[in-house]
Amino acid sequence: MLHSQKFLFSSKTLISSKQNLQTSSRMYRDQLARMLRLRLYRSKLQPIEGRTRKKWSKSKKLVFASAIGATSLAVGGLALQDSSIGPIYEFENTADYDLPMDYNIQAMQHYFNSRPIEIMQRTFGILSEIVPYFSRLFIWEHLIRRKIKTHEGLQKKYAVELREMLTRLGPCFIKLGQAVSIRPDILPSAFLFELQKLRDAVPSFPTKDAIEVIESELGVKVSDIFEGLDPEEGPIAAASLGQVYRLKLVENEKVVAVKVQRPDMHHYVLRDIYIMRFISRTFQWIKTTFTYQRPFDVALLDTFANATLKELDYINEASNQRKCKEELEPRLKDKIYVPEVYEKYTTRKVLVTEWIEGAQLAKSPPDVINRLIPVGVECFLIQLLETGFFHADPHPGNLLVTPDGKLALIDFGLMADVPIQDTKTMTKTIVHLMQGDVPGLVQDAIELGFLLKMLTKTLSPQFSRSV
Repeated sequence: MLHSQKFLFSSKTLISSKQNLQTSSRMYRDQLARMLRLRLYRSKLQPIEGRTRKKWSKSKKLVFASAIGATSLAVGGLALQDSSIGPIYEFENTADYDLPMDYNIQAMQHYFNSRPIEIMQRTFGILSEIVPYFSRLFIWEHLIRRKIKTHEGLQKKYAVELREMLTRLGPCFIKLGQAVSIRPDILPSAFLFELQKLRDAVPSFPTKDAIEVIESELGVKVSDIFEGLDPEEGPIAAASLGQVYRLKLVENEKVVAVKVQRPDMHHYVLRDIYIMRFISRTFQWIKTTFTYQRPFDVALLDTFANATLKELDYINEASNQRKCKEELEPRLKDKIYVPEVYEKYTTRKVLVTEWIEGAQLAKSPPDVINRLIPVGVECFLIQLLETGFFHADPHPGNLLVTPDGKLALIDFGLMADVPIQDTKTMTKTIVHLMQGDVPGLVQDAIELGFLLKMLTKTLSPQFSRSV
């Protein structure tokens, strides 16, 4: 009896050990398979020629950042930057690794990681412009001479140099200059005045190149569609990403505005964004490592990049323009006008719309400006608080006055969506502001994401006392 119990116990132990061994073997096999998939994923997304990738410790990063500086960081580490992995199976759904048409960070990094020489050359070109300028501005003028804060002539000199430098660096940097040209909290007025010239004083590219873009996009000779496009004449206006011609349609003699994107713009913009994103990640790591600041640099750059990529898609701009025409004109009868879009001739790089005859609102007589300012305020309040879809680039060049006295809106490449809940919260904010309700304003700022919820008890009494 005792012998049979021992045998039974040993049999159970053997069976249990065998099951555990099988389980361990299966777990080991699954773990090995997962590691192989992960290695395949990394090798597929981040090929590195001739060397293996090593992860730096924080101490090594610190030594590298302090000894080499931001310049060497931007130049030497671009080809080796890390990217967030996400789910390990995600690579199975990423079949096309060509240059992405939208802002796909993963595909963009894979595309340019395999072009280190091109990236290094462009980085050296950028640094050769930026480093000397900012060294003179901050080290010599700001720290040593200490005159630039109060010397208007010196400010104007460096503002002109900044505008010219951004123009030489290309469209992506011109867009950055345009973005800060409306920020008096960041730059003095002399810099703002010069950077605002980047909106309508950008050098154009040859018209013969524009003709090649049009014919490549539409698949026909440009003379079969448009009249008046002379290869020897320049455009009516040139912007950072494209330029505009005033032409006639062959089929009906209507005057149209033809917007043509600069050649190879998609590649050049994404390449500069790739470089700037690495620099942003470097600065963000330094700030979050040595200070208590909340990380925002990479998110800010991604927002800028996403908006810029949308501006490069003229089909998206045409869709925005049609939507605004349908939503705004019925609400503001006989007050505003949005040009028609000719979808038949519109592609990702060519946009054909109705031509608007008229001067810029900012250059109109004072009585016209005073009459149309309330119309513009009403128009943008409707976009912000009612439709939740608003024109995010309303600079003077995009607001015209039609011959019959209406306010015309053009250039719908940069639009923003406002969630319905946020439109309601902003409406409450206006009411609370009119009523002087400080706690209500603080709560509105929290709901809109401007303030952290933990600050409510601290800020409300302080604001109430200041009021």
